[in-house]
Amino acid sequence: MRKTLYTLAVFLLLTVAGCGTLGVGSFAPGLTTEAEVRAKLGAPGMSWTEPDGGKLLEYSGQPSGTFCHMILIGPDGKVREIRNAFTDEYFSRVVPGLTQDAVRRLLGKPEEVVRFHLKPDEEVWSWLTESTAEKDVFFNAYFGRDGRVLRSERLVVWKASGPSFN
Repeated sequence: MRKTLYTLAVFLLLTVAGCGTLGVGSFAPGLTTEAEVRAKLGAPGMSWTEPDGGKLLEYSGQPSGTFCHMILIGPDGKVREIRNAFTDEYFSRVVPGLTQDAVRRLLGKPEEVVRFHLKPDEEVWSWLTESTAEKDVFFNAYFGRDGRVLRSERLVVWKASGPSFN
């Protein structure tokens, strides 16, 4: 029991200190190798082969985290680029006609995939991109039957606050 409490305290301390998201800050493009990335972060959620022989590795915090790091490994086996997928730059690239695979390469694994009963021809992928005491922010991509983006949106869900009137 004491060991469990100690482990929990260390985890919370690291999270508060900003280290709990993933720890990609110690990676240096051009120096860090794919083997070092995998040794520190484990297996990626997904890996794609790039046209030049490199790889794109997905490290997503979904469903409970609010981050996704895409790490581009060059053909030489070294980190070429580390990008935060949850930025306006990448959200703006989710446009009608884009395939599900292309969206996954941009944003990583979604927090949730839903198909609503009243719209059976649509599938919605949601990513939790921000979570505070006041709100949760989601990015949603809506796909048609053909697996291509129909539309996308940002959704803010305000959390209940104030006095309780029970």
